[in-house]
Amino acid sequence: RRGRRACLKLGVACLSSSSIVGRAFAPIHRSPLPPERLSRTSPALDNVSSKASPNPDKMGDEGEAQFTTNAHDLLEAANLQASLLECNAQQAPNSADEAIHQDVIQSVSIDHGAYKYVLITAIPPSSSLNARPRTFVYSKRNASYHRNVAEYLLPQLEAGGYRHIRIKGGGRIMRDDEDKKIHIFGYSYGFGRADHALAKKVVERSEDFSGYKVTWSDDGY
Repeated sequence: RRGRRACLKLGVACLSSSSIVGRAFAPIHRSPLPPERLSRTSPALDNVSSKASPNPDKMGDEGEAQFTTNAHDLLEAANLQASLLECNAQQAPNSADEAIHQDVIQSVSIDHGAYKYVLITAIPPSSSLNARPRTFVYSKRNASYHRNVAEYLLPQLEAGGYRHIRIKGGGRIMRDDEDKKIHIFGYSYGFGRADHALAKKVVERSEDFSGYKVTWSDDGY
């Protein structure tokens, strides 16, 4: 319990499930990382414009994803990763009354269209630290940046008693319900490129997308 209270102070909300389901995760406000640490965490920062694309999360005229990251987004993504590392280091084993059954949280949530996604792993509640983590694949229609997708799922995992939560990269997922196709591609400036092959396996196991043809590629943004 002491470790979970520390997580709350770090901004990784330890909230009741009723207050966070379907709501975005509140942005984490931390002191900026030192410039030298930020440069190591986000090497692409020097090449990023200080202004975001005027149309975040939309596709270009020829179907190519528009460039939407900026210096502030990279800083927030780096701070989010740092907060998770500190929180994970302080977590204690969960008691039964703190954990929500792991099946309550879906492994896969993909909005129709082409949107940013993140790959997140976490050890389920009531499992040993050596247990195999669950893998989550989430995309969100209204997420301007990859960190916004992560901010949607993280408080649900925290409230559900999950431990050792890791953001393992990102990219984009295109979901076409008419042709029953899902294509996973691209990368995240803030979190790096996700393991799209792993994401494909997780999506294929989801009953929600039974019958869909799932493909992946490292091409594109």
